[in-house]
Amino acid sequence: MKRICLLLALIAVSVAAWAQHPQPSHSYLEIYDLATRTHRVVKEFPHVIEAPNWTPDGKWLVFNMDGKLWKISPDGSSDPVEIPTGDITQCNNDHVVTADGKWIGLSSNDPANRRYNSYVYVVPFEGGQPRKVTAEGPSYLHGISPDGKTAAYCAFRGPEQEQDVWAMPLKGGKEIRLTDAPGLDDGPEYSPDGKHIWFNSVRTGRMQVWKMRSNGKQQTQMTFDEDMNSWFPHISLDNQKVVYIAYHDYEVAPDSHIADLNVQLRMIPAGGGKPEVLLDFFGGQGSLNVNSWSPDSKQFAFVSYRLSEEITAPKREMAVQLYSVRTLLGTPEQFARNHGYVFSRLVQMGYTAVEAFGYEDGKIAGLGPADYRKAVESAGLTFLSSHVSHPLSAQELASGDFSKALAWWDDCIAYHKAAGVPYLVMSWSQPLQTKAQMSVMAAYLDAIGAKCRAEGIRFGYHCHSHEYRQVDGTTMIDTFLTETKPENVFLQMDVYWAVMAGVSPVEYMNKYPGRYELLHIKDKYELGESGMVGFDAIFRNFQRAGTKGFVVELEQASTPNILQGLRKSALYLRNASF
Repeated sequence: MKRICLLLALIAVSVAAWAQHPQPSHSYLEIYDLATRTHRVVKEFPHVIEAPNWTPDGKWLVFNMDGKLWKISPDGSSDPVEIPTGDITQCNNDHVVTADGKWIGLSSNDPANRRYNSYVYVVPFEGGQPRKVTAEGPSYLHGISPDGKTAAYCAFRGPEQEQDVWAMPLKGGKEIRLTDAPGLDDGPEYSPDGKHIWFNSVRTGRMQVWKMRSNGKQQTQMTFDEDMNSWFPHISLDNQKVVYIAYHDYEVAPDSHIADLNVQLRMIPAGGGKPEVLLDFFGGQGSLNVNSWSPDSKQFAFVSYRLSEEITAPKREMAVQLYSVRTLLGTPEQFARNHGYVFSRLVQMGYTAVEAFGYEDGKIAGLGPADYRKAVESAGLTFLSSHVSHPLSAQELASGDFSKALAWWDDCIAYHKAAGVPYLVMSWSQPLQTKAQMSVMAAYLDAIGAKCRAEGIRFGYHCHSHEYRQVDGTTMIDTFLTETKPENVFLQMDVYWAVMAGVSPVEYMNKYPGRYELLHIKDKYELGESGMVGFDAIFRNFQRAGTKGFVVELEQASTPNILQGLRKSALYLRNASF
């Protein structure tokens, strides 16, 4: 991240660049309570703020905003109050309040230095003209010793700009290099007794939490996460626990720490141990850069974010197929652990409903109908539809007797009726080899649809690409549409797979008007980026097609970050003119 910061500084784009957020964001200053394992918003800001410190007397939270330092009451009862810093007005998110509460150490660019490097300064807590501490930059402050005499910081030094932990007296003097391992060492912070420095290091190939003696000796790895990169450990004032921020390894390189990503708050005992995940949230750079523990070690402050465009873009009714997030919700265990965060992010992106998948043996994600619906609706979503699959066997296709398969649907329909879902969709059938097989399948679909209609549910069939292949002078999709009753069966076209099959979605929407009550809106990756699918023409033909709703699906994103892909897709649709 320091490389990115330095690049931003060198090009000097604007004051906003010092906040290191590439996109306009809303900020939520929050407090996490360890006793209740809950968090509350102190104040919402329609712009970027970063990195709260909790003052030793418990009266203030200090944060940076627009290159300056501010303070606010932890209960949110006061408006933010600026802490004057003279002509030092490019403060970044590395600042520390001394243990006696009298001083603030901060990192900022020097307006007199055209290289725009970050330097360490100190200023009285009530404000004034900061005094420069480090003669060289870049220097990013993260810790001040409990006695207030020594600063610990990440510095870029030498011809190779090696990024290590350094320390020097706050009154000035010689700086001392404490680490020299390959790669980035960052985030140094003193333990309350001053005996140790906690930091994060990428020396093992993955960013992890480490600690060492305050003189740099006995450097010891403290976290061993296999799929996360761990940043900025903060030790509680009772010296018992360490909270830190963790990035999923598919989000960023191990030595990167950027904004606007899906991250976790994690905690370990100060003596080491298995991390506890406290919270999944949208944040990253600026969320937890500096120590923010309350004086009683029972709470800490952090900042979560939302992209401003997620809030301001036009609203649109649109569902999301949860198969898109199968890596997060694909098993009952994953669903139980992750659905709260995933659903909340989908709502923030602008999705209004879900299409479920994975019904099996009377449950979805291990839940009965009432519990599954509650999980969806408690997040502010509606349960629009559900994908299920129970195709016919080769023997049933040959004999035309599908009574046993049809009976399977009784429990399935009962589940979805109890869940209050209006649409039930058969998600797949194997490619059929003859016209006779197609007719048997069409009769099967019509019979399922009649059962659903009797229970007040609309039934549909979901198309991929093989349904458009010519067999015996016709196709599966044409057979299904001509040999089923419209009151029993609708078709859910997947517009991407129609394009991949070499047919025009609009031509089929016009060929069978009124039969496409739901559509799958999909592209190769994020919506609108391939240029292969004419979404504008598809949306203009909704009325003729009988479309009452659509479902966004991403089978894969352009990066492993599927939530980022869903976010891009949601904003594409919300801002589209069609």
